[in-house]
Amino acid sequence: MMTVHNGDPEHKADQGDVGNRSTTRTTRHELRLLLRYRLVGQEDWRQGETINISSSGVLFYTSEILEVNTKLEIIFETSRIGLLHAIPQHARVVRRMSNDTESRPIVAAKFCADPSLAHCSAASSATR
Repeated sequence: MMTVHNGDPEHKADQGDVGNRSTTRTTRHELRLLLRYRLVGQEDWRQGETINISSSGVLFYTSEILEVNTKLEIIFETSRIGLLHAIPQHARVVRRMSNDTESRPIVAAKFCADPSLAHCSAASSATR
């Protein structure tokens, strides 16, 4: 059973409740890639692994629990190319999950087109 935390400290929903949203979701592609992420303003990169990805965001395993609304920079790795330094993706954590069968935390992050993350605030996110 997966527990979802979407910004409300008291809100916990089963995985099945997540799919009942009225908003339209972009197509998600199951894809396992290594990634590196860091909190905006920090120098140290941490390692993660994607679970799925879409044009609007990414679901990934993290090495630590991240709070909802945390702003991130993400760089994806591939086996052919190595670390893709050229284009870091800017994102904001929109959900965090715990999974009884997996010890690593899981985070959903929404991509932000604006590197300043100005439009990527919690109030501007209707689609998750």
